[in-house]
Amino acid sequence: MEDHDLVNTEVAIPAWAAALIRLTIAVIMATVIVFAVRFGFERAAEALPIGDYPALAESAVTLILFGMLALVATVGLQIARERPVVGDRAGSGVALGIGLGVSGVAIALSLATIAGVIHAGVTGSAIGLLLPLGTLLTLFQTGVEEYYFRGWLQPALQRGWGRWPGLAASAAAFAVLHLVGGATTNVSLVSITLAGLWFGLLAERSGGLALPIGAHFGWNWAEEMLFGAAPNPGIGSYGALIDLDLSGALRWSGGDEGLNASLAGIFVLVALIVLTVAWPREEATVSAVPLRA
Repeated sequence: MEDHDLVNTEVAIPAWAAALIRLTIAVIMATVIVFAVRFGFERAAEALPIGDYPALAESAVTLILFGMLALVATVGLQIARERPVVGDRAGSGVALGIGLGVSGVAIALSLATIAGVIHAGVTGSAIGLLLPLGTLLTLFQTGVEEYYFRGWLQPALQRGWGRWPGLAASAAAFAVLHLVGGATTNVSLVSITLAGLWFGLLAERSGGLALPIGAHFGWNWAEEMLFGAAPNPGIGSYGALIDLDLSGALRWSGGDEGLNASLAGIFVLVALIVLTVAWPREEATVSAVPLRA
């Protein structure tokens, strides 16, 4: 009987297959988490007076839902032995991103004003201690979404399928999260997909997550807590510095979904995508690197 050397070999998964596996896991886990958290709080609302404390309920949902998404992405990155890249100039990247996001919302609302669908809200501004809490939770939410979709998912998709297919698939997965979270109109899904594409391009162009985190936070915060345009009509449970409502022609006001379902938001996002595409990349790599052994 001949002796043979036993060699430990690792089966390498093709990059395209690894990308498909990660996309499937990311979408399924995000969907399961959203439905599980929603179901849990619906049951809790039947037993507890959660409706009397909307800010507390929204805070709990945000922390649990996005905390679970962050855990999934962290485990996925550890299994793949990767880590996301924040960027060399994280502080300036976040600040620039916030400026871009706030400016984008301001321009979109200006277009809506020209279209005649912006009106002063009946609720009025509400500035209090809840506003800083809402700001921190918005930063947490948007940071986790960027970590999940641009830090964990997008790099694998671009390695496996190429630059544009990877960007598009990551943006589509981002839209799926919002679809199961409550987005209902075709226009809002287009808008959210464009936003995901823009954030993905920002991550790619800057070589890290700082810029898209800032842009995502700036957009969401400005829409809800600076201008009070979300929810529409009214203001959120944390309050807002200004209260603007969108009502009138549906294609411009977006109905209950506001800017997310408005042509004003879509025009601005398309312009931001075009400008970002024209911006030379700082790095050829996407926003994740292997961990050292």
